[in-house]
Amino acid sequence: MEINWKQNMNELGGAFMLSWVVFGMGIGTLTGAAALAVAWMAFNGAHLLPIVTWSHMMTSDLSDVEGNWMDNGMRLVSQALGATLAIVLATEAGDIETGWAATDMWITEIGDNLWKILGMIAAGAVWWQVHTRCESEWASAFGLMALGSAMMLTGAHEMGASISSMGDGIVDTLVNWIVNGALVGIGALVGVKIDEMIPSGEAEASAE
Repeated sequence: MEINWKQNMNELGGAFMLSWVVFGMGIGTLTGAAALAVAWMAFNGAHLLPIVTWSHMMTSDLSDVEGNWMDNGMRLVSQALGATLAIVLATEAGDIETGWAATDMWITEIGDNLWKILGMIAAGAVWWQVHTRCESEWASAFGLMALGSAMMLTGAHEMGASISSMGDGIVDTLVNWIVNGALVGIGALVGVKIDEMIPSGEAEASAE
């Protein structure tokens, strides 16, 4: 597999910016959406967030191991590395105590989190339609922030925090990082399939 260094550096740089400016400094929703839109425009072609990468993975050719899974897997790794560097900078290599603690793995209690799972899938379906139809970084960013309460936007940031804390809670964080992204990606795929099943107005008119 040939590694696309330009692509991965864009992911690393964009994730660094988001983790340091948006998540690390606690910027609110509107400002965070603006920062995300600017980051998408500056780091052209970068996904920046794990849930975006998972949405691309699940709606692309699922049988393409190298072009889809491995390529996007490198994006995820780059995002986590970018977030790690941002946290090291923001905490002055650990001299500033943030009070961060790893979130427990929640998928083991799937029965108690059914509505949370359905909400993440629904949010993924809705946001992916906004993202692919509007073709605007601003629309995508504000849509993501509007639906953010139903999705985990800080996946790379959490991974970076765990890595920079010498692997504190790494197993729980890793599983949550994968599951949270995959569920949103599944939602994106569901949204695409539903859209494909709905006949367009042009098709109905031509049939008449």
